[in-house]
Amino acid sequence: MLEVKSAVFGSLQNNCYLITDVDSGESALVDCTEYSDKMKKFIDGANLKYILLTHGHFDHIGGVESVKKNTGAKVVISAQDEKMLSSSRESLAAFAGAFHENTAADIIVNDGDELLLGNSVIKVILTPGHTKGGVCYICDNKIFTGDTLFFCSCGRTDFPGGSYTEIVESLKRIAALDGDYTLYPGHDRISTLSFERCNNPYMK
Repeated sequence: MLEVKSAVFGSLQNNCYLITDVDSGESALVDCTEYSDKMKKFIDGANLKYILLTHGHFDHIGGVESVKKNTGAKVVISAQDEKMLSSSRESLAAFAGAFHENTAADIIVNDGDELLLGNSVIKVILTPGHTKGGVCYICDNKIFTGDTLFFCSCGRTDFPGGSYTEIVESLKRIAALDGDYTLYPGHDRISTLSFERCNNPYMK
């Protein structure tokens, strides 16, 4: 069983999630916008095993290196987006005048990979479109969608590596999953897959 705690960080109003396997107490941080007093308080006391990155844009990785140094958590990102961790151009920080601290991945994931968080299994699905290596993390009845899928919307595709065709295919793949899920996006409000199937114009 997985518990989820959320908070909003940074000028772009990023959602970061602290997920915890109840039985073991092991936790993971999904995306890491910054290393601030707010973030320190957010993760304080957590037995942090992973930093799960949905993609490599600067507003999702700004605090990764500092959190990694201070907690020992392993940084997880897709093979396609790994280079963003060590390049302010690739992460788009250089173009936005935003903070970028070089860091490195500890675990490279590909489509279909699984990670163990205590007794919980986290499945990785590759969902390109916003970036070449955007991924969603699925565990229990929860999907952490990053900037692939938002409430009645989807991520931008006009950045380098973006593709409208690819993101539509990714949304179709998510829509085709069996059953219902709670969706935890990188921005805006939490939703459900059943609601998005019926109401999200990009999923039709």
